[in-house]
Amino acid sequence: MPLYIYALIFSLFAASAQAQQIDNFSYPDINAFMSTIGGTPEPLRAPVSDDVDVRQTDLSVRVLPDRKLPPALSRYRDMHYRLAYKTGPAPLIFLIAGTGSGFDSPRLDYLKALFWDAGMHVIMLSSPTNHDFIASASSTGLPGLGREDARDLHTAMSLAVEHARDEKGIEITEYRMAGFSLGALNAAFVSHLDETLGQFNFTKVLMLNPPVDLYSSIQRLDALSDTKVEGISNTESFYEHIFDKLSRHFARSGDTDVEAGLFTSIQTSEEALTDAEMALLIGAVFRFAAADLNFMTDVINGTGRYAPPGATIKVSTSLTPYLRRALFCDFNCYVQSQLWPSWNSRNIEKTINDMAYETSLRSIEGHLVDNPNIAAITNADDFILDAGDYAYLTQLLGERAYVYPRGGHGGNLQHVNVTARMLSFLEGTE
Repeated sequence: MPLYIYALIFSLFAASAQAQQIDNFSYPDINAFMSTIGGTPEPLRAPVSDDVDVRQTDLSVRVLPDRKLPPALSRYRDMHYRLAYKTGPAPLIFLIAGTGSGFDSPRLDYLKALFWDAGMHVIMLSSPTNHDFIASASSTGLPGLGREDARDLHTAMSLAVEHARDEKGIEITEYRMAGFSLGALNAAFVSHLDETLGQFNFTKVLMLNPPVDLYSSIQRLDALSDTKVEGISNTESFYEHIFDKLSRHFARSGDTDVEAGLFTSIQTSEEALTDAEMALLIGAVFRFAAADLNFMTDVINGTGRYAPPGATIKVSTSLTPYLRRALFCDFNCYVQSQLWPSWNSRNIEKTINDMAYETSLRSIEGHLVDNPNIAAITNADDFILDAGDYAYLTQLLGERAYVYPRGGHGGNLQHVNVTARMLSFLEGTE
């Protein structure tokens, strides 16, 4: 196990004797990058209904009636969401996707089935940093500020509930909420806002692998895309390198099951991905999410960084050249070049550190610290957190911080023990 993981685990156990540190955990003893990519092995997953057996539908609702979009992006005028619903009265849980992810991401789809099986209506929402939400529901077109994103999400939730009632006649007994990664941070801020508004009065809020300080966490994610791999000079050669490894492995084994081969047999073969290769693979995924964010915010605000200002982006217009330019700007670049100038123009006397603080859990700790209805699930080897974050999270939430020893960033969320913990907290049966 890498030395930094030992350091994190040591700091975690020293930070708070009250945090629920999970022992005797059957998740494989593999590194955080492998956990994040590979997820939970099939034999350890909690079973859920197949997608065809879930009563669900994809819907859309107009959130910003006055939002003007170019023709090529007209399909994003309405906010899209997924509704899974029961036939009678039931609690409704909102699920908020992680960084850059849409409402239909595989991770949210699994959680949808888990919660639907447990007797809940489910509304799945895209991350405020996803192109669909930016175009259809972000009032400023510049996501990444805790309180502003919370207002946009709260409005979107209200309209989605009203729309779901009209479309499917759902009956709601209470409201719950969960989010993954950035979506977990969003959930905390929405809960804080709703404490004042009193609209949903959430009975339970569950943060899954939350960042403590968003901007520090995105710098760690950005750094993954700069990982050095021997013989790799650029992104294109990296993908060719990974493809060659997979090809050699499948040729030797005769196996054509890519999913099983990549995350099981290949890691015990001579073609196993190194830590550096896995880190770079994760970093590349987040870099594409950052490019998506940069491009869409540029188009919405007409700043001309990637798409020429005033240019008509038609349905036939190729977006590839614009997105290629946006790939050179990571999340930190977005914060520095777009988010900070906009925020600073409205907060002249404040610094970028003030902006970072106001989008951290620390800024709303009064809402979180003694609130028995808010909890977090995370892992001792989650690379978006550092030792100080673990110490703060466990001290903040005490016994409501459930910390598993392994799983990386969300890699164990399908594990039978982890899902049981989720349900026991949400249903108040622990």
